[in-house]
Amino acid sequence: MRLGLFPGQGIPAKIVHDALDPNDRLLAQADDFLGYDLSKRVQIAARRKGAALPTLVAQPAIFVAGIISWRRAQDEGRAWDSFVGHSLGEYTALVAGGSLGFEDGLAAVKVRAETMESASKSAPGGMAAVLGLDFAKVTDIAEQAGVFVANDNAPGQVVLSGPEAGLTEAAQMVRSASARSVLLEVSGPFHSPSMGAASEALRVVLDGIEISTPKVPVISNVTAAAHETPAQIRDLLVEQLTHRVRFRESLENLYERGARDFEDLGPGSVVGGLAQRTFRSLRSSEVPANV
Repeated sequence: MRLGLFPGQGIPAKIVHDALDPNDRLLAQADDFLGYDLSKRVQIAARRKGAALPTLVAQPAIFVAGIISWRRAQDEGRAWDSFVGHSLGEYTALVAGGSLGFEDGLAAVKVRAETMESASKSAPGGMAAVLGLDFAKVTDIAEQAGVFVANDNAPGQVVLSGPEAGLTEAAQMVRSASARSVLLEVSGPFHSPSMGAASEALRVVLDGIEISTPKVPVISNVTAAAHETPAQIRDLLVEQLTHRVRFRESLENLYERGARDFEDLGPGSVVGGLAQRTFRSLRSSEVPANV
């Protein structure tokens, strides 16, 4: 089983800019739809080395770059048995899986970015990656610090989300456990209850676009299982705003079903690295048969 993977927000601006082929018709289509030059906005942010993109630009840009990459790979004859997207990448995966059209997907992503940015201003906070502890331990720390598990990315990599004071307290507990945490360059406490204010506007746009049952299975971040009906897809995309991304579990479930091969369709190679780490852990835990 071959998986196609798409990343979420957090890809450096230069990598995203390089993936937006100026000659690709999809970029021109995106510019017409958005009403601005998407590549230029990314380029401005890319002038600062290692800069992260602001949410309003990052989400549509990474979505469009991922679709361009997927279409190019498809034209080269590559195919996939299932798609998995991380957070924002779930929308890219739904287009690749035949559930969403390009412009409908972009419409949803545009509103998602706007409402998440607005919710962040109403409930300030941030996110921090915890490295070197398992999911159960990080969950315990989150509960004690009053923050939330936002992303279960891979073995030994879990992301917390919440108010800055809570993240600071969590970081102290992480250090006491002989591990480390890294603050992420994001504008708010994504995938936490603070994003609840974004739910209504996202629901409205999702109700107004055409969504079909995927032709190629697409895994939900909320359930770590394949999407089924259009109604379920709408519900789960709204829930995704306030629930953790179960990326590790998604990959583990697919591994159990026979997945051994994957392709990070980008931009960047972040989700490919997470998949490699997860699959490596699963292989190392398998008990060899007696011979």
